[in-house]
Amino acid sequence: MKRLSHLCLHVKDMGKAVTFYKNQLGLKVLYQDPIWSELGIDKNISLALYKTAKKGSGLGYLVDNCEQETKKLEAKGIKMLKRCEVHKKDKIILTQFKDADGNIIWLSQRIKK
Repeated sequence: MKRLSHLCLHVKDMGKAVTFYKNQLGLKVLYQDPIWSELGIDKNISLALYKTAKKGSGLGYLVDNCEQETKKLEAKGIKMLKRCEVHKKDKIILTQFKDADGNIIWLSQRIKK
C-alpha cells in the first residue's frame, strides 16, 4: 500500500460536522456534498465524513494499483466488501474490506485522465 490517505468518521448531520471541523478545529474543506465530505488534515491526509445512521469509522489507503493490492489481501484470506469498483464521478477505483473489529478499510486508486 502506498500511503494512508484519509480517516473516515460516520456522522449524522453533515452540515453540523463540517462546520465543527472547519470552524472549531481549523480544517480546510476540500470537498463537500450531502453524503461525503473531506477536510484537509495535512497535505497528504484528509478527514472524510460519511453521512449515515450507522456507527463506525475507517481508514483509507491510496494505492498505485488497486487490483494488485486487492489480490495480495485476498491471498491472505481477507474477504472484500467491494472489489475494485470503478467510480467515474469520483475518479477512483475502490476496494473495501473490514478489519478484525468490523471497521472499514478502503483502498483507492486514482483514475488517471
